[in-house]
Amino acid sequence: MTGHLHPNTLNDASTGTPGVVAGELAAEEQSLIGHESSSYGATNPDDVSGADADDDKDFAMPKSQVYIVVSSLFMAAYLAALDTTVVTTLLTEIASDLNAISSISWIATAYLLSCSAFQPLFGKLSDIFGRKALLLLCSFSFAIGCFICSTDSLIMIIVGRFITGIGGGGLTSLGTITMSDIVPLRSRGLYQGLANVCFGLGAASGGVLGGFVADKFGWKNVFLLQVPLAVIVGVAIYLNLNLPEGSPGLGAQGVDIKSKLKRVDFLGSSLLVSSLMGIMAAASFGGNEIAYSSATFVILCAVSFALLGGFVYVELYVSPEPVLPLELMADRTVLSSSLTNWFYTMGVFTYLFYIPIYYTSVMGFTATQNGLRLIPNFFGVSFGSVGAGIYMKTTGRYYKLAVLSGFVSLYGVFRIYTITPSISLLDQFTMTIPPGLGYSSILTITLLSLIAAVPAKYQASTTSIQYTFRATGSTLGVSIASAIFQSILKSTLTSRIYQIVSDPNEAKEIISKALENAQYSHVAPKLVQQAIRDSYNDGCKGAFAFTAATVTIGFLCSLFMREHVLHTSINRD
Repeated sequence: MTGHLHPNTLNDASTGTPGVVAGELAAEEQSLIGHESSSYGATNPDDVSGADADDDKDFAMPKSQVYIVVSSLFMAAYLAALDTTVVTTLLTEIASDLNAISSISWIATAYLLSCSAFQPLFGKLSDIFGRKALLLLCSFSFAIGCFICSTDSLIMIIVGRFITGIGGGGLTSLGTITMSDIVPLRSRGLYQGLANVCFGLGAASGGVLGGFVADKFGWKNVFLLQVPLAVIVGVAIYLNLNLPEGSPGLGAQGVDIKSKLKRVDFLGSSLLVSSLMGIMAAASFGGNEIAYSSATFVILCAVSFALLGGFVYVELYVSPEPVLPLELMADRTVLSSSLTNWFYTMGVFTYLFYIPIYYTSVMGFTATQNGLRLIPNFFGVSFGSVGAGIYMKTTGRYYKLAVLSGFVSLYGVFRIYTITPSISLLDQFTMTIPPGLGYSSILTITLLSLIAAVPAKYQASTTSIQYTFRATGSTLGVSIASAIFQSILKSTLTSRIYQIVSDPNEAKEIISKALENAQYSHVAPKLVQQAIRDSYNDGCKGAFAFTAATVTIGFLCSLFMREHVLHTSINRD
């Protein structure tokens, strides 16, 4: 369990996230976006249509094509999530075959870095080049990246994982955007809930499937078997994603490729990708490969934030067509929804990471026992996602559900904070259900609130804002929690061990081993076992306190969202 003590992108919670985070957000203030239509303001509490979206005319395409495209996007979400976790059981085998144990983390990190850094770009690019073209490009990128990973070169595997991450990130964000192009708002939450389930299945099954295929056919086939699946997704989209004239998903019409390229914000895109990769790298490797106090870490952070500042300046004052419309962040719904997802994601990913550490270090559970206790989390997030979608499809409302979901999440995380070694077996298996249910419901709710707040022309680029917040929230949350955990663990462990062990050298050795291995408390000298367990208990409690604080802030942010009309037709009328 040594790896649990130094979380990085290899352990990013997106490897176990409940689902595809909704991202279609935009501005709700008419003065901000320059539109006079009242359709995008807050609703009258009594003005909610009871109509349902059941006819072909309510969708952007015939239902038969909609179902094929949506199923393909569900498969894309599954593949993107599966690829975040599929290598977890392969890393040691791959690194041993290639004699590259020291570089093992880069195999997983390369995917997650590119996925997070490039994901925000696809919204605006698809507004220019069209959804179909970008989805085909991402399917091709995913397939090519997986194929490259079947080589015997560590460098090529890392390159392949990086390319796969670009495709996986694009498939996830573009899938969310495209479903909003073809499905009316009233039904959109249900489709997103199902997408969340597919994403959750992919993340949950990656390690198991990777291990099974590797044992039976070799680790190279884990990557090769994903190639035809990505190709099938691309072919289905090519044949069936036929958006009607006037759809924003068609991109810029009537202009040549040169004119389209001129509209691309290359400077802003470069600054965004560079800054995000730097921030993610600092969050991932800080405290592990790179010491927090080192010059390398300080310089990396300084350069990353300087690039981020340059990106903000370019988007606000230089670029005629920003890759991310940052001025929309001045809008109440956009800002509150983004911050809600940011803080919720920080908290949820933290407890998903540290509950297994608590069970291992304090209660002595094995990896299998830990995994069994996290299975109910999947059912909680599935029910939350789909349930929220059904509720909104039926009632046309979401604000009260957001408040209720927030209370459920708060109950869940404060219950986690009060965990003790004497926790009952029932509580062990149900611990993650309430916060997972609340979080997944919030993800679907914020999706609908943001789509409903703006005209369709803004949904793609603003979706990218949401994905940026979520990607940074997951990694930063686990990294901040790690710093808290390590600080508390080291200080309390040092204090306790030196009080018990009189020999300084022996005490130093015990402390070093305990810091490196969560399971050491069960094989350490009996004299210090309880002290080590108590120190781990304190460290995990610090991480759980961070979870409770961030989810509380996220809940308060969600209260500023407004209720908007959930239209029953794709034309929002």
